[in-house]
Amino acid sequence: MSRRVYVKGKRTYAKGQEPDLSDSNRYQNIISLMSIRVENVHEKNPMDRTGEFYFEVGGKGLLKHDYRIPFEGSLKIKENMTYTTNQDFTLWISFSESNELGKTLSIPIKLREADPTKDDVLIKTEVPIVFGSGTKYEVLKAPGVTIKLKISSHKTRY
Repeated sequence: MSRRVYVKGKRTYAKGQEPDLSDSNRYQNIISLMSIRVENVHEKNPMDRTGEFYFEVGGKGLLKHDYRIPFEGSLKIKENMTYTTNQDFTLWISFSESNELGKTLSIPIKLREADPTKDDVLIKTEVPIVFGSGTKYEVLKAPGVTIKLKISSHKTRY
């Protein structure tokens, strides 16, 4: 039985021709999680000292899965540990059209700690995405928690 070979990122333009994005007014906006550093777990569990965290990104959609990251479960991080990702952990992705360079899109982000009785909001902020600004990194801090985010906005032909 033969195997099929799939090529990712196949070029769809002619040989020697590059896509011209100067006329494009579509932008791909991405917010990714780089790392979470937990220095103090708010739920005092003397046995394992592990906190369970999740994100709420964007507005509340029609379904609960529209805004909760991860969709099910939570990120379990021990006290004084750093959670890092091998690949980008995408929190938000959108395609937007704009004729003006430098337009700003503001995305609300909440970091919550999951508790059996009450979910504590540790970080509540709005992250601005400037269209066409490239890639930048932002650090968000709260008492006992530090988050590093990668924010990017690039022109795209899609």
